[in-house]
Amino acid sequence: MRNATDLCRFVSFVLVLGASGIALAQAPAPAPPPAPSSAAPAANPPSAAAEVMPAPAFASDYGYPAYPAYPPSYAHGGYGYPPPPPESMQGYHVHDGFYLRVQTGIGFASLGSTTAGVKTTMGGGGLAFGAAAGGVIAHNLILYGALFETDTVNPDVQVGGTSMASPIGHIAMQGIGPGIAYYFGPINLYLSGTLALSRFWTYDGNGSRLDTSKIGLSFELQVGKEWWVSRDWGLGIAARLGLGSMKDQNNPDLTWSAGAFSLLFSATYN
Repeated sequence: MRNATDLCRFVSFVLVLGASGIALAQAPAPAPPPAPSSAAPAANPPSAAAEVMPAPAFASDYGYPAYPAYPPSYAHGGYGYPPPPPESMQGYHVHDGFYLRVQTGIGFASLGSTTAGVKTTMGGGGLAFGAAAGGVIAHNLILYGALFETDTVNPDVQVGGTSMASPIGHIAMQGIGPGIAYYFGPINLYLSGTLALSRFWTYDGNGSRLDTSKIGLSFELQVGKEWWVSRDWGLGIAARLGLGSMKDQNNPDLTWSAGAFSLLFSATYN
């Protein structure tokens, strides 16, 4: 009996093992692990500008290293400095502020007097000078102080209409006083007048003074044209006419009438 019991147990054990094996064989296979997904996007994806690198300047096909392009400041020729501010046009070719005019040229001057019905004249050509300084008091209107002179070399001396030999070799006529000038629009044509205290001197050929006059009055009228050559400088030409009256220093009863005409070149700052 015992052997039969053991045999039954053994058969039962075998049957259990076989059933278990069959159950395991019929169970579905476990699902495979999921395939790894595509790589996660980078935290800061590179921009298109970073992905496409510009071609370096000065690229060479001969194996030399490429050099980087110049910075924008160098590329525009500025060397890193800002461009200078544009020049102001205020005061450009305009008569304003301080005024200075210097003139030189050629002239003709004469002196005449009458004594006991006999007229004596002295006159001739020479050099002429002038200078004026002042300022603008209104649009194109200038107030100035002027100094002018006309020198006559080897004047012709006539008495009663007849030329006479004379020791006079040089006559100098000078005037100083206030004046006013006005410039006409864009053509830069001006008209000026000066009321001056005037005097003349006569010298011999060696430069020794022979005679002189007392201080008298004269009037100078001038018309001129100037061309701008810079922001404030102008060059021009002018005609000057002067008339005056002066008494003789040695003979107070003798009055001299003076006249002068000059053609001048001028340089004016304004």
